[in-house]
Order: sequence, then structure tokens, then C-alpha cells
Amino acid sequence: MLENIGETVDAVLEPLLGRVLIRKGKVLKIGDREIDFHPSFRLLLQTKLANPHYQPEMQAQCTLINFTVTKDGLEEQLLGEVVKAERPDLESLRAGLTKQQNDFKITLKTLEDDLLKRLSSAGPDILSDSALVINLETTKKTAADIELKVEEGKITSVKIDEARDRYRRAAARASLLYFILNEIYKINPMYQFSLKAYSVVFKEALARAEPAEDLEGRVKSLLDSITFSVFVYTSRGLFERDKLVFLFLVTLQILQCDGKVDARELDFLLKYAVAPEVSPFPWLSNNSWGGIIALSKMDAFENLDKEIEGAVKRWQKYTDGEAPERDKLPGDWKNKTPLQRLCIMRALRADRMSYASSAFCEENLGTKYVEARTPPLEKSYEESNCYTAMFFILSAGVDPLKVSENRLLVYTIDIYGKYSVDLEKLGRKLGFSTDKKNFHIVSLGQGQEIVAEEAMGVSSVNGHWVILQNIHLVAKWLATLEKKMEETFDNPLPEYRLYLSAEPAADASYHIIPQGILESAIKITNEPPIGMWANLHKTFSKLQSESDSWTSNS
Repeated sequence: MLENIGETVDAVLEPLLGRVLIRKGKVLKIGDREIDFHPSFRLLLQTKLANPHYQPEMQAQCTLINFTVTKDGLEEQLLGEVVKAERPDLESLRAGLTKQQNDFKITLKTLEDDLLKRLSSAGPDILSDSALVINLETTKKTAADIELKVEEGKITSVKIDEARDRYRRAAARASLLYFILNEIYKINPMYQFSLKAYSVVFKEALARAEPAEDLEGRVKSLLDSITFSVFVYTSRGLFERDKLVFLFLVTLQILQCDGKVDARELDFLLKYAVAPEVSPFPWLSNNSWGGIIALSKMDAFENLDKEIEGAVKRWQKYTDGEAPERDKLPGDWKNKTPLQRLCIMRALRADRMSYASSAFCEENLGTKYVEARTPPLEKSYEESNCYTAMFFILSAGVDPLKVSENRLLVYTIDIYGKYSVDLEKLGRKLGFSTDKKNFHIVSLGQGQEIVAEEAMGVSSVNGHWVILQNIHLVAKWLATLEKKMEETFDNPLPEYRLYLSAEPAADASYHIIPQGILESAIKITNEPPIGMWANLHKTFSKLQSESDSWTSNS
């Protein structure tokens, strides 16, 4: 078996894939060597790529088997995890019942085979063969007993499934969120996540869910915990410009799953495929009026254009407002659904759509989603382990991983709103530093690949920390890095930690970071937050963290 192949396979394997045999016996030529070919030989190729594209010739030479999880399949898996956490007795009963049903099938097959064997070896007078008759009666009785137990098992299985289905909404939400994560690589190829890492987040969310007095309340608590945990886990690895896009996508998908989104309204909001109309008002552009006319043709917005013409001052005041997304729409239009109000905002004030989208998400999911802060480095460290790397996605043109006066600063930010996290300070707090020679810093480039490999090997064996800076500068070595990571994660000491950093490519076509590295790592971006409010929160969080540190050390 050849594991972790890419989209291209070495040409030396082509004779093997095509079974190009030389006529002098069964001999295969691989490179310059002739190798005997055994008829029982099988070649298995495995890839971690979620959607690989292979050459037509290779596809014709191989049998492709897709083990990628489906949405429904993942929902069933996650439902099992939810029930195991919430009702372990129920899941245990289900597992036992499944095993019992399988045992019954095996028993029936064994009895059937034994009976057929006896019949085939019986003499001409079957009725005089007392052993065969007794065996036949025993088989008949056993089969009847099993059939009765199978029917009882089916009834029990239905009751178990009914009880399990009460938690299905939580599993469906988790499955939905995972497939959203699977799509955001289209925004930036650095945003890639594995099911293995997602499963860890999911289980932690189940454990953190607030208790409730009844089952309905508990399911709602699970839904909230799962959604927010996945949002925080994902958004800390997104650039600021993409966080709202991700949150908006999550909100829309949840509403769609709940059947609360009209397809025509969503199409209008996303595409805005309208023709400009001559506006009767100087304060409203032709493009905006065209949007109003298009909306008025939908049942939910019937007579919207006439309403505006009949209450010009109120609509002008609303439209000219400094933050209309926070104001109520005139008349009964304020009672429209959040999505419908967003459609009206799209037509009247397209320049406020980012703020309106944020308000839309806040109204549907809650304030904590729009005010969510990137967890401090200490929190991310607590979630890491010796088998998982932490990957810092750098802002283009910024080198936050720099050594200054023997201090490794992951973020160098001042009190005026710039965020700072000192990785070396965290290391010193936990007993890791360059002075103790258990914190290894390798800046890649200029032939440092061998140094990096040695540092990883030493660190995994001795439980050290190692940070590999700017791995995007060594494109040809990245495949080797991925293999080395698998080696060091095989059996490391619990204290071992691997930190990586890289800049994203300027264009997706130049993306070089292997999918396997990105999917398995905890990703963190190094951008300062946008806006004074967010920056103040970051500053106070940092001061609080430092204050706690001083208190614990005093």
C-alpha cells in the first residue's frame, strides 16, 4: 500500500498500474529493473485529498473507491456520539441488540449449512435416519425461537430509535456545520479542517453544554454549545475579513435547515440581479429603486414601492440614517422576518450590508457570536496536545514570529489597540525556553531543512517545544515535513509541541501548504481585531491575563 499520494503518481509506477508485462514469462519492468509479477499481487493507493483529480489514464487503470463521509452518514455517526454521551444506557442497549441480531443470523446460517450437509450425505430412506430427523426438529425449533426473538428485537429497536431521534437535531446541526467547514477553503485554501479534529471539538462541545430540566431544554443547550464551539474553533483561524462571511454562511445554512429561508428572497439578496429603474426620489438611486420594484413583485413585499411613495419622509429618514440597520423599518414593514428586512436593506443601503449582515446574525444566533473574541494563546495551548501542531497563519507582509532581544514574539502589539501574545513568555511559564535548550526555534530557508528535522526528532523524544517559522519558503520540503510530522506524532512524550507558521499565497493557484498539515493543525491568525470596541476587549483581556499571572506568581 502506498499512502498519502498526491494527484500525480510517479511515472515509474505506470507499468505497474497498467500491468505492462514482458512476454518472457510474467515479468514487469519498473524503471531499469525487471521484476517477477505474481498473479495474486495487489497494489493499493491511498490519498488524504478530499476531492482529487487524477488523469483519465490512471482512472481507467484503477478501481476508485470513495470513502469520503456523506452528510447523512456523518449525522448517524454523530448521533451515536450524542446518545453515548447523553444516554449511555440507550446506546449500550442498541449495540447489544445489533450484536444479538448479527449472532442470530450467524446461528441460522450455521444451522442451515449443517442441515444441508446432513441431507446431502443421508441415505435413500431419510425418515429412517433418526439422527437426521432429530437434527431437523432441533433446527426447526431453534429457527422458530430465533424468529420470535428477532421480532421482539425489531420492536425494541423501534423504541430505541424513537428515543435516539430526540437528539437527532443536535447531530444534524453538527453534520451541517462540518460540511460548511468543508466549503470555506474556497474563500482561502488555508482554511482546511479534518473530521478527526472536528470530532474532538464536537465531543468537547457536548461536555460543555449547560444542563437543563427537561429533554427539550437539553437539546437546545446542545445545539447552542455545538454551534458556538465550532464557530470559535473555526473563526480563530480566519482572517478578520472572512469571519463575518463565515458567520453569515452559518446563519443562513441553519435557517435553511430549519425551513425559514425563502429561495426567492435568498436569491435576491445574494445575486441582486435587478434592472435599474428611474427613481422618483432624489435621495434614492436608480439601482436602489430597481431593487424595490423587483421586491414588490414578491408576495412578501407586495406594494412596497407604493408604501414608499405614500410615506416618502419616513422612508427617506430611515434610508438617510447613520445606521439604518439598527433602526426599525417604517410602518408594518418592521414586522417582517430578519431576512426580508435584510433584502430591503440590500436595495436601499447596499453600503451598510456588512453591518446589516452582522445585525442579522446577531438577531438569529445571539450577541455572543458577533462579539466573540479570539481565544488567548493559553487557551489554544490547553486544547493542543503532543499529536497536534499549532499553525500560525501570518498576515501578508508581516513577520510576527521574530526574535528580538532573545524574545520570540508571536504578535508584537502595543496598548493602542494592537494585540500581543508572547509565545516565549508562555513557554517560560511552563518551563520551556531557549536557555534551557528545550525550546527550539528554526527559521526556514537557506538550507535549514535538516536543522528543522533534527529539532523535531529531538523534541518529540525529549518532550521539547519546536517552532518552524515561514514554512512557505521551502515548498519542495513540505512533503518531507508532513512525513516527519507523522513520525514525530507516532509516539512522542506528552510535553512535545510543534508550532508552524506560514504566509498564505497571494492567489489560490499558488497555494502550496499540504492539505494534511492544514487539516490536522490548530490554526490561528495573527491579525489585530477590527474596530475600537474589539481592540479594547483584546487589551483588557491581555491585562487581565497578565494580572492573573502576577497574582499566581506572588
